[in-house]
Amino acid sequence: MVSELDKNTPTNTNVYSYDYQLAKRYGITSFIAIILIAAIILLLFRYESSRIIQDTAKQSNESLTIATEYALNDHFVMYLNLIKLNKKKPGEMPFDPLLARAIRKMIKDTNVDRIKLYDVNGRVAYSSKPSAYAEEDEDNDGFKTAMSGYPRTVLNYRDSFTIFSDNDRDVNLVQTYVPIRVDENSPVLGVMEIYYDISGYVSHAMRTIIVLMLTTLLLMLFLYTFLLMHIKRSERIIEDQNRITREKKVLLEFLTAKMINAQEDEKKRIAFDLHEDVVQTLSGVKMQLEKYILSLSQQEKEGEVDQLSTEIVPMLQNAAQKIRAVAMDLRPPSLDDFGLKAALNSVVSECHTETTGLEVEIEFGLEEDDISSERKSILYRLVKDILHAICFEQKLTAKVQIRFDRVLGGLCMKVVLTSEKIDILYREELPDYLTMMEERTILSGGEFSRMPKYDDTIEVKSIWTF
Repeated sequence: MVSELDKNTPTNTNVYSYDYQLAKRYGITSFIAIILIAAIILLLFRYESSRIIQDTAKQSNESLTIATEYALNDHFVMYLNLIKLNKKKPGEMPFDPLLARAIRKMIKDTNVDRIKLYDVNGRVAYSSKPSAYAEEDEDNDGFKTAMSGYPRTVLNYRDSFTIFSDNDRDVNLVQTYVPIRVDENSPVLGVMEIYYDISGYVSHAMRTIIVLMLTTLLLMLFLYTFLLMHIKRSERIIEDQNRITREKKVLLEFLTAKMINAQEDEKKRIAFDLHEDVVQTLSGVKMQLEKYILSLSQQEKEGEVDQLSTEIVPMLQNAAQKIRAVAMDLRPPSLDDFGLKAALNSVVSECHTETTGLEVEIEFGLEEDDISSERKSILYRLVKDILHAICFEQKLTAKVQIRFDRVLGGLCMKVVLTSEKIDILYREELPDYLTMMEERTILSGGEFSRMPKYDDTIEVKSIWTF
């Protein structure tokens, strides 16, 4: 058997709009943060590995070039002097076959790409690669430094410095220039240059970076999955707590609505009893007294007749009117017989007879049939208490606008109060009767909102779902 509470409790949980989207919000934030951290780690490792490769390659090739020049210094000095004396062009002066073979053996199966000798004019006097004789390095900084008597090492590292360069001839080659002379105090006769290829180191570093990148991504993915699981768990806990809170709120709204309806039913019953029982009884007593007065007047007992007609009968009439007024206040018959509009118009008329400085406008932007009987009782009581407080208690000279409209899936009641005394009476807080409206709105399952106060106007709004 389904109870009345189950009938009035919403069963569609899909209507709920989650207040906490933890998995979506923090999941995306965590994913972006993890990607950024992984990218920073990879960039730092790439930069550090590139720096180590460059420094190591420069030091190694410079040591190799200086050692080679020291070992073959006599042969290089003799060869350069012969070129100068014979005035031979680059490549025309024959090189010592034994020395050339020794050089070829030295660079075979090594990372040494080629060895070159320059004369003082920057022309290639000898090269282990015949295609290099047409090159001139007169304007080369390394050549100029070596001609000044100091060794110089240059690295053309594609990964860091020449990524947008179109010249791929000497990519990833370490070039070391050392001066050729008889001794340290003699003039420089030429320059020796050794090209050292570090492409293998660069490829190995790139493979290491790729492995590190994949490992980092896997670890970050595991961390992200672990974090997401905890976020999901926290989200489920919060959703369960929200569900319990919503159920309690629905139960509270249901019980409040039942309490308000019970109060209205009790008022209706008391008003009916007062009007139909007590008032009728008083009316009967009045009629009996009037009949008794007639009989006394026929017996010419004028003293008793005057006392009954001037004292007792008016008292009974006044008592009947007060009881009728209490009954009307508890539950106006017009609300049940003619509807909410007629009942509110009656309240407005009563206010207008009390004071002339109050202007009240009540408008309906929806059909009255769209409002349930329980909701009509709440709306009537709110409007009546607000108007009675303004009219009878505070006696404000004001303009009150009350409008009922249909909003998305619900009913809206808007109250706009305009008066010159608002700034004096209510600077920040709401009037008591609007605070009462807020409390009853929340207790009856609605939402209350207050617009910012402007000039001499206060605007509030209550919304209930159908």
